[in-house]
Amino acid sequence: MKFEIVTLFPDYFELSMRQSLLGRALDKKLFEIEIINLRDFATDRHRSVDDKPFGGGGGMVLMVEPIDRCLQQLGYQRREAGVVDDDERIVLTSAAGETFRQAAAVRYSLCQRLTIICGHYLGVDERLLQLYDIDEVSIGDFILTGGEPAAAAMVDAVVRLIPGVLGNFESALDDSHMEGTLGAPCYTRPAVYEDLTVPEVLLSGDHKAIETYRRRQAAAKCREVRPDLFRAAGFDIDNDA
Repeated sequence: MKFEIVTLFPDYFELSMRQSLLGRALDKKLFEIEIINLRDFATDRHRSVDDKPFGGGGGMVLMVEPIDRCLQQLGYQRREAGVVDDDERIVLTSAAGETFRQAAAVRYSLCQRLTIICGHYLGVDERLLQLYDIDEVSIGDFILTGGEPAAAAMVDAVVRLIPGVLGNFESALDDSHMEGTLGAPCYTRPAVYEDLTVPEVLLSGDHKAIETYRRRQAAAKCREVRPDLFRAAGFDIDNDA
């Protein structure tokens, strides 16, 4: 799988993409990543990529032309071409986008190519979305100084689903949000710490009982801290546990 990140701050990713599991997966060539400086596609000597919004008001807007030139060089077809390729997607980080969830990470992990445009300022000229089939995506209802942290978070979430990245892929399947709910509480050694003990069922070796216990505990925790997910999973918040 190949990632392309279009950004105003290429240096942001030089270190972050080399850490922990991502760095090891990159060294093993389990995925590729190309960092693209949007200013390389500017058309003036100042390398301008933003301008004041029509209609007035504060802030700046990313211009359509530099991004259009970038996507064309990357080989993407405009909407008018009528070409749809499920193996590649363009994502724009945007406060106005759909919230990024685990289901999206799974969907993107099945692509061969994912291009992420890091949004900035007030946003991107709306005509870009008319020209190209682009997913507007937000990582939450809060404002960042730029789309780079959001892009890094999405890459991290997608890369860990690529076969071979995790030492034990089963651990990814047991993650919180994989089934739309939270994961169960976790414990490790020691079995007793300051009179606090690990639930006996987890020490029993009875795998069926452990699985049942974990599912019940996950549902109970989800009901308590994320009732929105609890309802979305089809539970009755007044009766189920």
